[in-house]
Amino acid sequence: MPNAIVIPVDLNQPIRRQHLNQNDLDAYRQVVGGPLELINLDRPDAGMYFHEEGKLEGLPINARATVLLWIHNSAFHGRDMIAGPALVVGPPDADGDDMDCPEDLVDLLFHTEQYLVQMHVAGDALWHGDNQVFEKWFDAYAHAVRLMQRWQIVDEVRVVPRLNDELREDWYQLGLANPWISQAGDPPFTRGSFVGCYSVQELEQRIGFTNWSLGTAFYYRDLCFIQQVDGGDEWLTIRHGIAFESMTLMPFIEQSEFASLVRRLLAASKEQCEMLRY
Repeated sequence: MPNAIVIPVDLNQPIRRQHLNQNDLDAYRQVVGGPLELINLDRPDAGMYFHEEGKLEGLPINARATVLLWIHNSAFHGRDMIAGPALVVGPPDADGDDMDCPEDLVDLLFHTEQYLVQMHVAGDALWHGDNQVFEKWFDAYAHAVRLMQRWQIVDEVRVVPRLNDELREDWYQLGLANPWISQAGDPPFTRGSFVGCYSVQELEQRIGFTNWSLGTAFYYRDLCFIQQVDGGDEWLTIRHGIAFESMTLMPFIEQSEFASLVRRLLAASKEQCEMLRY
C-alpha cells in the first residue's frame, strides 16, 4: 500500500499524503477523477499519475503538478501541462507495483523550512545556486522554471533545502575542534567547505568519486561527513550536533550498503549515535 502525495488543483488546498492500494486502480482514478496516465519523474525516481483526458475535458491546469513535472522531467518543460488533480508515487518494485513516494521528495515538500534553486550547465560536474531564499516550495519551483526559460545554457534546475546557518556553524566548530581537519590548508577548511547533496544517491556519488582532500565536507539533511585524511577515506561523522564516529565509507559503497547505512544514521537517536548503536 504505497504512500503517495496528492496534489489538488486548488492552490488553497494543501498537498497531502495518502495511502493507496496499488492493486486498486479505482482508488487511483478516484483521486485524479478519471482514466490514468503515468509519467516518470527523475531526481529522485518517482511517477506522477493524472487524468489522461484532463485537458480534453477542460479540467483546470494544476500549476503545482506542472512545475513538479517540468523540474523533475525536463523533457516536458514548457511542452505540456497537467490538468486536474495529480498524485506522485515511488518507482515500481520488482513486481511492477508502485512503492512509497521517495523520502527525499517527501522531506523536501513537507518538512523543509527554506528552499534554494540550483542550476546545472552541460559539461559542469557541479550545481550552482543564485542564493535567493524561498519559504514555500511552490515559489521555489516557479522560480526554477523561470531560470530555465531565461538561461539557455542551463540544462537542468532543481530545488533543494537551504542549510540552517546554526547547523553549518555547529559543523564548522566541530571540524575546527578536530586535530586533523583543523590543519587543512590546500584548500583550507572554512564555513564554505560544506557541499549539500540532494539525495542519498548524490551523496554516494560524491563521496565515491575520488580521493578527497582533507577538510572536504558533504552533507545530506542533518547528516554531515568531513574528510579527516588528505586523499583518504576517514570521514568524521556528525549528527544531532555531535561528532560521534570516524567512518571508512568506500567499503559500504563497494558492497552497495551505503544507502542502508545512511538510512540507519538518519533514523538513530542522539543516544544511539553516542553509543554507536545505529
